[in-house]
Amino acid sequence: MYKFGLAVLTVAAMVLGAGSPAAAATARTRITIDRHTSELFPFAPPYAEPPGVTYPAARVTATARHCPAGIVLMSASLVQDGLPTLWATGGHGAGEILCDGGTVELGMAFARIAPALHAGRATAHFSLRDSNTGEQFAESTRTVWIPC
Repeated sequence: MYKFGLAVLTVAAMVLGAGSPAAAATARTRITIDRHTSELFPFAPPYAEPPGVTYPAARVTATARHCPAGIVLMSASLVQDGLPTLWATGGHGAGEILCDGGTVELGMAFARIAPALHAGRATAHFSLRDSNTGEQFAESTRTVWIPC
C-alpha cells in the first residue's frame, strides 16, 4: 500500500509540474552551434584602407532555444589556428537579439586580415546575456568546419 501511494503521488507531481507555466518559464536557454560555417566569401570592411580591399570571411550560425523574452546581448567569436578573428559586419547593434521566449536563430560573420581566414577547422563560441543586468543565460563552444 505504501509503495502504491508513493508511486501515485510521484506521477501526480510529474504531471502537474510538466503542465505548469512556472516550469515552462524556467526552462534553461540552450545554444546549439551548427557544425559547418558558410563558404568563404569576400568581406569589405566599412572603413578599409585602401577602399575596395576584401578579406575572406565565413558566417557561423547557431540556434538558441528558450531565449528569454526581450533584448538579449549576443557575444560571438571564432578562433582559427589559435588566432582570433574580427566580426565581419558594419551593422549598428549587431550583437543585440530580440527574443520572444522561444527559439531564435543566431549568426555572425568573421574575417581576419593576416593571416587570412581559410578553409579548415576553427572554434566558434556564442553566449547570450541579459541586456540590463549582464546575467549570462547560456554559452556554447564548438569546433566548426569552414568549407573550401
